[in-house]
Amino acid sequence: MIDFHSHILPNVDDGSKSHEETLKMLEEAKEAGFNKIVSTSHYAPNCFEVPEYKREGIIRDLNEEQNNEEIILGSEIFLTYNTVDLLKEYKASTINKTNYILFELPLREQFINLKNVINQLKENNYRLILAHPERYSVVQKNFNLLYELRDMGIHFQSNYASILGKYGLSAKYTVKKMFKNNLVSLLGSDAHRANSIYTIIPNAIEKILKIIPEEYLNDLTTNNAIKILNNEYID
Repeated sequence: MIDFHSHILPNVDDGSKSHEETLKMLEEAKEAGFNKIVSTSHYAPNCFEVPEYKREGIIRDLNEEQNNEEIILGSEIFLTYNTVDLLKEYKASTINKTNYILFELPLREQFINLKNVINQLKENNYRLILAHPERYSVVQKNFNLLYELRDMGIHFQSNYASILGKYGLSAKYTVKKMFKNNLVSLLGSDAHRANSIYTIIPNAIEKILKIIPEEYLNDLTTNNAIKILNNEYID
């Protein structure tokens, strides 16, 4: 399996607080069944702004220490009106240097002119993945927004722990509805700490398999991520 959303790099954002914690998280990830982890450290102007080259260096050192290519470059980009500039200036990162980007929105507020910003990114040949849509109040209140975004070419990455109610009952209900309507394209841990999400991944998978067939789950955990890492289109 490939974890498509993690905050595993130490001292970069609100994720891992130390090298030791990162190593513990890597150990937990392996035990949960992951053989690759996309490092999607937050990139948010005036908040989390560690540039690409520094994060690349941390990833390179960790992979050399682990003697494999387990961690992959990415960002979870807080969407702004200058996101295109942040990407072109190698501040925020695409996923594995492909055309795909993972972006997030405000959890409790509506993003004004969202579709205009999406179109701007698409005009610059970026392929878009929205992180954990089930957690946004605007989606919880208006599920049809997901269909509108899907029709614009947006893919959706949901969090494993949403189905367990970690982010509240509204997020749990929304992600369950997303699964039932084939709206999820990828799954990620969104792990920020050791002894947290990775340890409950098996429970989450068990719950998810009660909603969707195993073939669909394999696409969400592995197959679609492989295509994205190779810059291929996904359905």
